[in-house]
Parts: sequence; structure tokens; C-alpha cells
Amino acid sequence: MSPTLDSDPGIDPFGVNRPGGTFVAVRQPAIAGREVERRRLVDAVRRIVAAAPALAEPPDPVSSAGLDALLGRLEALVPDEEDRLARMMPPSPVAGGDGGGPFGEADLRGSVVVGNATGMVSGMYNPISPSVLDLVDGRIVGFATFGELHRALGDPAHVHDGVVSACFDVVLAMANRLHGMFGPTMELSCTRLVPTRIGVPCRFEADVDWYREKVVVASGQLVQEGVVTVEASGAFRRFDQAGIAAVGRLRSLRGAAGGPAPGAGPDVTRGDVP
Repeated sequence: MSPTLDSDPGIDPFGVNRPGGTFVAVRQPAIAGREVERRRLVDAVRRIVAAAPALAEPPDPVSSAGLDALLGRLEALVPDEEDRLARMMPPSPVAGGDGGGPFGEADLRGSVVVGNATGMVSGMYNPISPSVLDLVDGRIVGFATFGELHRALGDPAHVHDGVVSACFDVVLAMANRLHGMFGPTMELSCTRLVPTRIGVPCRFEADVDWYREKVVVASGQLVQEGVVTVEASGAFRRFDQAGIAAVGRLRSLRGAAGGPAPGAGPDVTRGDVP
């Protein structure tokens, strides 16, 4: 039996679903069953995205023509918008699995690393996502090394504060979800202590501070080479089980190809979410 991330803490999360790395199943329909092949494609696009802003001169016409031809072939495979939405939906937050993962999976660490696989911040299948989430000693941790796309305007040696804030939004929310509390961000505060440097590995750490019936508060910090560069705190709406189920039904309505429009039927509307 192949090792899982839970069974071997030494497995590198950056190698998940890469050739020769540890396999973790992804439940999003657009990726399920094609995890390794899609990871190779996304990694190739990630390399292009990273290189493009720093090119010394434009690509030669032959290279550009080759890219145009490749893009044409890929675009022909993209489904229409309705089907695409259904295929790209992240896993439902409805608690239905027997495992302890944020989405009910049995492989807790694997479910954290994969998470929302196409998410803007930590989606391993999103070529512009800067970070990877992991579970270390029972806490949510995010790893990132920021590059060309993340530079601050007028301060090229350092990371744009908005990028750091976006990362904290996801890291804190996943800390909540790890403790069984799901809900959107109400307020997020980030305090820069020192600038975060480009090209230097970062470690985001987060945990839940306290919660009440409708609110959960989490906090965290960003560490570079042993120095805390940013501290963050966020307040999040805490849905109860009825609210989580309602969100799941909303997603099902929106994601079902050919299904009813949100609010068109009696099942659920935004106002039904407690």
C-alpha cells in the first residue's frame, strides 16, 4: 500500500501528484482521475507565468506561433461556462465523510494539502497560486516563496502586502475549517512588522483563538528565516450545520449543468443560510 501524507509526516507536500511524488485524490470533477497529468500541465503553465515578466526580449516568432497553436488546442477542450462551473466547484463543505479532514476525508493531511485544488492562494492546480497548505503538529501551516508576480510596486525586493493578506485569508479560514467551523471572512487585519522579501521561503502559521455561536476568530503570523514579518487576525462568520447544508445546496444549484438558477426553486436561497 502506498504511503499517505498522514502515515508519513516526512513526505514533501510540494511533491504531491507530481511524477514520482505521493498521490492524493482530488474530488473536483475537472481533476479527479487526471491528478498527475493535470499537475504536469499546471506546472508547465506556472513556469511560463514566472518567466514571462522577466524575459530579456520578446519570444521569437516561431516560439510565439507554437504557443498560439498550443493555446488553440487547449481552448478547444474547455467546456461551456455552465459545465465549467460544475467541474471547477471545490469540495462541498457538507460533513458527510467519516474522516477528520476539513471536507470529511479520511486522509487529514492530504485533504489540507489538496484543499480547494484550484483556489487562488493555495490551489496546486492554479498556476498563479503562491502557497501550499500543510498540517504540522496539528496546526495549519502555509509555505510559499514569492516571486516576480508578487513584487510590491516601487519596492521590487519585497512582497506586495495585498498578496500576503490574501494568503492569510485562506490560511486562517482553513484553520477554522480544521476545527469544524466553516464560514466567510467578516474582517481581516494584517500588521506588517518588517517587509516580506521576494525569493525567501515563508511559513504562515495559524490557529483558532476563540469562537461563539456565530463568529470564530483566528490569528497567525508569517515567518521568514526565523523573523516574524506579518501578524494577522480575522473574524469569520460561523455557520451551524443547517447553514453548511444550505451552502452545499446553493453550490449544487449553481454547479448543476442545466439545473435551476439560484433562487429559482424552493430549495434554498441566500436568505435561508442561518
